Amino acid sequence: MRMRGWFKFTVQATAMAAMLSGAHAGALDDIKKRGEMVIGMEVAYVPYEFFKDGQIIGYDVDIANKFCEKLGVKAKLVDTEWNGILPALLAKKFDTILSGMTITKERAEKLNFSMPYAEATNVILIRDSDASIKAAEDIAGKRVGAQLSSAGDKVAKQFEEALKSKGKPGYSDYKLYDHYPEAYVDLTNNRIDAVVNSLSTLAVMMKEQPGKYRTVGGIQDLKAYFGMAFRKEDTDFLQFVNEQFAELKKSGELAKLQIKWFGSTMETPDQVPANLP
Repeated sequence: MRMRGWFKFTVQATAMAAMLSGAHAGALDDIKKRGEMVIGMEVAYVPYEFFKDGQIIGYDVDIANKFCEKLGVKAKLVDTEWNGILPALLAKKFDTILSGMTITKERAEKLNFSMPYAEATNVILIRDSDASIKAAEDIAGKRVGAQLSSAGDKVAKQFEEALKSKGKPGYSDYKLYDHYPEAYVDLTNNRIDAVVNSLSTLAVMMKEQPGKYRTVGGIQDLKAYFGMAFRKEDTDFLQFVNEQFAELKKSGELAKLQIKWFGSTMETPDQVPANLP
């Protein structure tokens, strides 16, 4: 009886261990077994990810390829509307988001983020010919645009509330776009007066179109950064990525990629800041 009872207990314990092992199989193991890393991104954010000659290229794409090479898997890039990219990650439509996503307090409540790999502080983009906007507060009463569900959208709305608290007018019109390039077109054609977006992205656009635009700072006091996003449970994947980012920083490879895509390097912390926008 004792032997039978011991055998029954052993079988049950073994089954339970196997079940728990399966339940805790990491995302990294799934990626290796599948032979591909499925990456969500909005392919309309120069120079992070964009189409050129029918191919998706950019800073994020180069980073993704380096991670995939390390794992011996292929990168599968899934072009996704920004407004739905976070729900799609949580629904396991892909393994991670690598798409110039700003690490914010609100997002960090739902997701884990890697160490920052680029600066994401927002500024105001205006036409170079517009002499009426010299400082951030000059966009009071102006027509302002940003991308739907972007960090720039959040910053622009917060800044409008700050303007109103000082007795200044809010925006005369606030327009949200599915993609930032649409906002730039409206800015060029004088349908809006300003666009709120990250400086790292706007600096590249201004370099490619000299004399057309300029930026004004002061809309966001707290520095912001881009990070790679993961589901909360995928801690093994997060650890792997952080180790790889640390190695890319140490070897100088990350700096080389920044020079390739931005023309200069960026200072980023080695962990997610405690104070987030």
